[in-house]
Amino acid sequence: MFSIEIFGFIGGALGIFFGLPQALRVRRLGHGRGVSLISWLLQLGVATSWAAYGFDKNSPSLLATNMAAGIINASVVWAILDNRLRATFAIATLVAVVAGLVLTLPTGLASALLISLVFAQSPQVYKSFKNIRIGKESAVSVVAMSVSAMSGIFWIIYAVKISDSLLVLCNAIVLSNNIAIIALEIVGKRSRALNAA
Repeated sequence: MFSIEIFGFIGGALGIFFGLPQALRVRRLGHGRGVSLISWLLQLGVATSWAAYGFDKNSPSLLATNMAAGIINASVVWAILDNRLRATFAIATLVAVVAGLVLTLPTGLASALLISLVFAQSPQVYKSFKNIRIGKESAVSVVAMSVSAMSGIFWIIYAVKISDSLLVLCNAIVLSNNIAIIALEIVGKRSRALNAA
């Protein structure tokens, strides 16, 4: 079983590495001006939901890596919200509600929640497409998106090995989004270069 879990731990570590630079920057600055609170709350919700799912499925890699990601995301929420009492309340409430839902809802509803949280992270595909049309430069890092894609590949391998179709589906969605964003960003960069020439 440990040999299978290693795929999950690698996928989780790559996923943490994807979000860590932004989290460290916000923590170093001591504020979150210009950073979307909603985006980081959503990421905290996603990490919490997958940690709860990992707990429910007895998956050490899902539980541990998503708890680590949740702590990182919570530290950014903490930095964004100036009021520490409000930050603590928001984080505790979100974690309790999302984990409670994943652990207590019937399997079909919990699966729908997990899938919807994955789709909630996909607006960047549209934004990258829109940036091509208007010729706007993007701040999206193709390298970071590639790291996230590699994370998805390791999670898919792990999910196939443990026969978890929900985990395969959710990571296939994430991987598809990442590939689409990478392709759109490369096309956009090339298009801007041709227009500038």
